[in-house]
Amino acid sequence: MENTRTLFMCGDIHGALSGLVYDLVERYKIEHADILVLGDFGVGFGGPNAMNVRYDEVKKRLEGNDLCIYSIRGNHDDPSFFDGKHDYERLKFIPSHQIIELCGRKIYPIGGAVSNDIDRKDPRTGRTRREENERLKRFGSSRRVWWEDEAPEERRKGLPVSVDIIVSHDAPLGFDPVPMRSSGVSYDTWEKILACRRYLDFIQYEVKAGWWFYGHYHHSYSGHIGDLNYRCLAINELFEVR
Repeated sequence: MENTRTLFMCGDIHGALSGLVYDLVERYKIEHADILVLGDFGVGFGGPNAMNVRYDEVKKRLEGNDLCIYSIRGNHDDPSFFDGKHDYERLKFIPSHQIIELCGRKIYPIGGAVSNDIDRKDPRTGRTRREENERLKRFGSSRRVWWEDEAPEERRKGLPVSVDIIVSHDAPLGFDPVPMRSSGVSYDTWEKILACRRYLDFIQYEVKAGWWFYGHYHHSYSGHIGDLNYRCLAINELFEVR
């Protein structure tokens, strides 16, 4: 039977779930579709019931237009949500390295990235996110603004030989943008950023795919290396996979 659903990729939404669903339903009139967010969904920043509240706000619209949203993990997401146990009927948080099939396409997800702003002080508080986490811990709060295990979970054995699409939050070194160390990024953090992109280089040469989609950089980029097409999506940018 021919697949009747449409697949869309989406750039970082940073917690704006209701805005994304409004655009899907009211602005673009999209129906019968799967939408895959390329990390930085923004899950884990609120209280223990925050995600329940946010899902309840959009549930009827998702059901009415037959939409399902999926997300891989970004560096601005709580890793504990991506264990397959925090899903909703029409909202799924995809674990890394577990192939999923959407709209007849085999997709290999690799979540995570290293934050390049982790060493910068917030002008409002005068603290880095590391320091803010320590402050929250001292006061007994479960809230976090950064997760130490934000980088991709590396897997080098048991990889698939080929898939239709690879999705990640960060990008291999050979993709745009060219990595450049900006002011305020410590040498230790910069080395971690490069290590993350080198690992994705490894995946690029080990796993064959037709497309690779990623977010993280808040700009649109596209290109190809051999037969592999790559595309970076900006914040809230949608791309229909045809």
